Amino acid sequence: MQPVLKVFSLFFLLMISACQSKTDEVQQQGTGERPRLVVVVNYPLQFIIESLVGPEFQILNPVPPDENPEIWLPGDATIQTIQQADLIITNGADFADWVKKLSLPRSKVLRTSLAIKDALITVPDFEVHRHGTGGAHSHAGTVAFFWLDPRLMARQADAIAERLINLDPESEKEIRANLEKLKVSLKPLNQQLDQIQEGYPGLHWYCRRPVYQYLAKRCDWTMHQLHWKSNVKPNLEDWEQLKSLQEQQNISLMLCETEPGQELTKRLQEQGISVFTLNPLTMAPTQGDYVSNMQLQLIHLQKFLKQQQKTSSPEK
Repeated sequence: MQPVLKVFSLFFLLMISACQSKTDEVQQQGTGERPRLVVVVNYPLQFIIESLVGPEFQILNPVPPDENPEIWLPGDATIQTIQQADLIITNGADFADWVKKLSLPRSKVLRTSLAIKDALITVPDFEVHRHGTGGAHSHAGTVAFFWLDPRLMARQADAIAERLINLDPESEKEIRANLEKLKVSLKPLNQQLDQIQEGYPGLHWYCRRPVYQYLAKRCDWTMHQLHWKSNVKPNLEDWEQLKSLQEQQNISLMLCETEPGQELTKRLQEQGISVFTLNPLTMAPTQGDYVSNMQLQLIHLQKFLKQQQKTSSPEK
């Protein structure tokens, strides 16, 4: 019987050893070997991270393609995923309502606006509204669309790269190399903006809400916000406000986030205002990426401004 017992004992020990190895393997897959999960709040941040990292990171932009990332709110399952992420990269300046409403672990959150504190633009009358029968009053706020100035996007990318390296030091060389490539890819946009600034400085524009202030500052322009709600037809009060502003300012240009309808375009033209649509790219484009879409939009903007210059110039 003794040899038989020895065989069974050896078999038992081998089984224990195999089980322990399997447990260790599963634990390894569940920690260091799995991709690091990084959650973002909008497409520009997604574009930056996609430009910086490889398969060792998993990037999650939880906002559905047909939802506005500024006001979208996640469901319970998505909330759980977000809270378990290795890193949550937010925009700051109160962009994305869900960031303000969820309890997020501070150690995992990177607020990219902190990297550009010196460049932030605060609008005194960011939001104007009424309470009950009282008169209108306003609240100051910080404009959140930093990436419309590629120089600020590059500074966001610097901060993100450092945080990603802290998360995965082994990827430092790759991330730093990709960061330089990203900055090179932004150079043509800066060149286009330099040309626009040189050719069309000092312009005054209307916009519905605070979106284009960083772009305007980059181009030496002034933005006048109308406090019109996005994608909502202006009411009688809105048109009266515009009429009053036109009597004071006589501004002939307006930037819109989405293409205005024919009726709105015609009515603005009657007020002497020409509209250019510039998508701020808070959501991923259907084709191309941030750089290619911004390049194309800036080309169209230059053509638009050239045409406006010809129209406004007296014939000799």
